[in-house]
Amino acid sequence: MLQQYDLGTSTADGLMVWLEISERDPVSFEPSSMEILSKAREIYDGRIFGVVFGDTELKPLYKEAFSYGADTLYHVKDKRLIDFHPEAYCESLRSIAERINPSIILMSATLRGREVAPRLAASLGAGLTADCTELSMDGSVLQMTRPAFGGDLMATITSESMPQMATVRPGTFPPNKISDDATGTVIYWQYKGDSFKTIISSKRKYHDEKDITEADILISLGNGIKSKDTIRLAESVAKKLGGMVSCSRALVEKGWFPQSRQVGQSGRNVSPEIYLAFGISGSVQHKAGIMTARRVIAVNSDPDAPIREIADELIVGDAENILRELDKIL
Repeated sequence: MLQQYDLGTSTADGLMVWLEISERDPVSFEPSSMEILSKAREIYDGRIFGVVFGDTELKPLYKEAFSYGADTLYHVKDKRLIDFHPEAYCESLRSIAERINPSIILMSATLRGREVAPRLAASLGAGLTADCTELSMDGSVLQMTRPAFGGDLMATITSESMPQMATVRPGTFPPNKISDDATGTVIYWQYKGDSFKTIISSKRKYHDEKDITEADILISLGNGIKSKDTIRLAESVAKKLGGMVSCSRALVEKGWFPQSRQVGQSGRNVSPEIYLAFGISGSVQHKAGIMTARRVIAVNSDPDAPIREIADELIVGDAENILRELDKIL
């Protein structure tokens, strides 16, 4: 009889996602959390649990969580947790994980996610694959793909322990609703710990700078741009179009842009409505960062530039001259 069963097989089941609340007004989920929910529903057939922190004002968000794929929502309803306390968040997530025993735990690789995920993994005795750009299932095994060696290679990693844990780079997956009429179960969870620190002051760096992952239109510059003065030209075009300026890795390495503006595997994954690439050849690493862009228009002097493989339109010509003419037309 014992030969028919593998008594060492894990009984873990279900997928758990921490759904982050945005710091913006009005109250909403971080877009990256909805991206993860959508991907989870796409690749996972079992039950999906969402965890959210905050007070009763979050009730309007329940329906949104269900519409993107959550079956059950754990609401840690504690006014003290409206502010971010990594230790308290970790304790709450651990206690919920111990109750539902999920086989997979996912969260976004945001600043808060990067702080909570390793704490949670250590407390659960689990491994963690950080900053993933692809997720897939092989039976019950989560295959987690992330850049390695500075983005020159892609590594697919599996975990030997349960739960299988990963953080996902924001902007990696398109957020697709399952159904506007989807429903689920809400469970209120009481945090019983006291892991709070007194926050003396809090100040966001680059507070006035919009994140390139939020832009609907991106003017992106690459190594084909030879003059730093072209940046001002690109900023002028972006302003007229209501967009932002981003760049490839080469211009970050030159010191022309901060890394927060970099698109690609070692930068940001973006999903704008329009991505205008000027002087970007289209390395594998860069193309991976724009796979979810709605429309890609590339300007390059080389008609055989690799970016043509994913571009909806390829304009062959001098990137700086065309950018200058576009600025005049606008």
